[in-house]
Amino acid sequence: MAEVLVVEDSPDQAALITALLEGAGHATRAAGTAEIALEMIEDHRPDLVVTDLVMPGMDGLQLVEAVRARNPDLPVVLVTAFGSGDVAVEALKKGAASYVPKPRLVEDLVTTVRNVVGLARERRKKTQLLESLMESHFRFELANDESLIPGVVEFLQDRICYRNPDCDENQLMQIGIAVQEALRNAMHHGNLEVSSELRQESVAEYNAQVEERLTHDAYSKRRVTVEADFAGQDFRCAVRDEGPGFDPKTVPDPTDPENLLKTSGRGIYLIGMFMDSVRHNESGNEIVMAKRLACSEPRKR
Repeated sequence: MAEVLVVEDSPDQAALITALLEGAGHATRAAGTAEIALEMIEDHRPDLVVTDLVMPGMDGLQLVEAVRARNPDLPVVLVTAFGSGDVAVEALKKGAASYVPKPRLVEDLVTTVRNVVGLARERRKKTQLLESLMESHFRFELANDESLIPGVVEFLQDRICYRNPDCDENQLMQIGIAVQEALRNAMHHGNLEVSSELRQESVAEYNAQVEERLTHDAYSKRRVTVEADFAGQDFRCAVRDEGPGFDPKTVPDPTDPENLLKTSGRGIYLIGMFMDSVRHNESGNEIVMAKRLACSEPRKR
């Protein structure tokens, strides 16, 4: 059973929707306008909102946007009439969970509500479980394939969002860039031993040498190991290659603005700017980055 808020300006349609839902065992409340519905949600949050799309004042599309802004995980199902297709499509793009055409209310409403509520509850359970996970550790071993980098970055960003639903989007992007640069450095400069100075001289020659060394087993069979740890609000990521390493003392000072304009060492500069702490091992083939995760303005739930 779910608690459903029905938003419908027509008393007859509201009565039909309510009867169908209550007949299936759901509890219902009704609002005659979208504005009243928002007040009712603030007072007592339902499990799902079923709303007419075309209403006087705030319409269903605007209601979807308002609900998503205030309660991102509260699903909204639209009831659509003939001729409202374009608005319905826009509402789905804005975040509505599903829709039921008015001529199909009797046949489809209860099934649609059951499916949407079930998925929403499972999602909330998964989120609660992940939020209860105090520590976690992940390890990847990557071939020297740049196309793998976005997937690793997105995976780690997703884990950050699961653990910290109000994560700061700008910080999330900066962490992603830092991990991306560390992985690219490990593949190109570490495992393939292609010099960053060559890139400063000629990007074409740099790329050609990368491609050429990918054909040699001595370089290409080396792997990049990524280990990521989450503990409370702390994120730590270590990236290690199987190359000969380098002297960490030659790493440019990330606080020196002059290094911002250099192609050589740009990745290290960005990592140093975006992460709270950065250190290398003695041989220079491992970088360890750490960041204290910040929250943006908390979202209402």
